[in-house]
Amino acid sequence: MNPDTGQTDVASRRVSLITTVLQDPQACAVLLDSLETQTRMPDEIIVVDGGSTDGTADVVRRSSERNPRIRLIVAPGANIGRGRNTGIAAATGEIIISTDSGCRLDPHWVERIVAPFEQYADTELVAGFYKIDPHSLLEAVTGTATMRGALDHVDPETFNPSCRSMAFTKALWERAGRFPEWIDIDDTLFNIRLRRMSVNRRFAGDAVVYWRPRSTLRGIYRQFRFYAIGRGHTQLGVEDSRYNVRNLAICLALAIGGFFHAAIWILPAAACVYFYLYAFHSKSRRVAGKLGTWLAYPLCIFVHWVIILANMDGYLRASYQRWRDRDRYQSRLEAYLAGS
Repeated sequence: MNPDTGQTDVASRRVSLITTVLQDPQACAVLLDSLETQTRMPDEIIVVDGGSTDGTADVVRRSSERNPRIRLIVAPGANIGRGRNTGIAAATGEIIISTDSGCRLDPHWVERIVAPFEQYADTELVAGFYKIDPHSLLEAVTGTATMRGALDHVDPETFNPSCRSMAFTKALWERAGRFPEWIDIDDTLFNIRLRRMSVNRRFAGDAVVYWRPRSTLRGIYRQFRFYAIGRGHTQLGVEDSRYNVRNLAICLALAIGGFFHAAIWILPAAACVYFYLYAFHSKSRRVAGKLGTWLAYPLCIFVHWVIILANMDGYLRASYQRWRDRDRYQSRLEAYLAGS
């Protein structure tokens, strides 16, 4: 602490960056290359590889030859939560900054996400920000339509950071019970756990990482199915999933009725128009306006259809798994969120 300014001397507190990688050498290279341009370097950079066999670990090793701050930990079979915990446990820094493989860091990212720890001695958590880095119209549409903050401003008070742009003290990580390793949406549960605790948090909207959305429809489907599986396992934030299942059930029920009375066919047609066209009209117009091309409008509606299918697929699959193994999903969730 500087007695003249009342500020914490962050230079005396080691800063460790942690990230996880698996089977993606190009994404790993994007992140490590962007670290070379930082106006402030972390004291150490820990990369936890979940057991890649495609040369990803070699990318990290080559980068460590240029930058001795980089340290590779190979943890075969580790999921993201275990990988993060492994990296943080091995870190020597009091301040942990987290990002994801594939992200391109703004040159000032490390400096700005660490700054609140210097400005406010009681800071425990800093929510950084992220923006899309699209390379095609599909990526631009997907990112603009789905990433928080792309169309509307975020409220710093309610914004929950992603591990792609987050900083926290190692002591807070311990107090929160670390990242859950028994489920794949580890940072979501970590955020919920922190919201239930008394945490001194700050928002650093200028600490930006750039994230590239999925480049194919198959990739988009798999991404949103993954998210829905996590929600299905926890039954947290499943309102949209249930809404989509309900809408499909209504359309199917009305369609079945059409086999008994031809006049009823207008009802499932009207329901489909409402649920799958009109419901996305406003956002699709805004996305097209922001991107400056009318082609974004139909593409945005189509992307929403893909996301709906992925959402229902993941939610129903995970809900069944939760029903089959309630001890793993329900009991562990309750214990983790209760801090026990």
